[in-house]
Amino acid sequence: MIGCRPSGPGDGRESDVLGPYLELLRARLTGDRFELLIRAVETTCTLLGDDPGPVLEVPAESRLAPALQREYLSLIAVMVTGHLDHHLVEVLSPDGDRGWAVVEDARDRHARAAERSWIDAELDGIARAGGSAAS
Repeated sequence: MIGCRPSGPGDGRESDVLGPYLELLRARLTGDRFELLIRAVETTCTLLGDDPGPVLEVPAESRLAPALQREYLSLIAVMVTGHLDHHLVEVLSPDGDRGWAVVEDARDRHARAAERSWIDAELDGIARAGGSAAS
């Protein structure tokens, strides 16, 4: 189905969230909408791939509706980050057009950074204690 996933085993990322997320989307969307979403994502993966093959175009008459655009952006964000900790923010261009931006949840990012800092400090303290005991 979808072939581009940057995260993989042993890369330090969270456990796979893409599979369960796709199942949730499949349950939430009608068959046609889900298939259109998957085709759009596969087209994006092909365009971003190192060795792009033929690109399947989404027909002009079946452009993604705004609600499906948000699902598309969320799915791409999950595929790129391997996380579910993002949200969509509606943005307005100077000419009045509306669009969406994917934003990482800063609270989770700061919590992970604080936790990482604490772990690093603890490891540094252990290393110092081990080094001073050996002296």
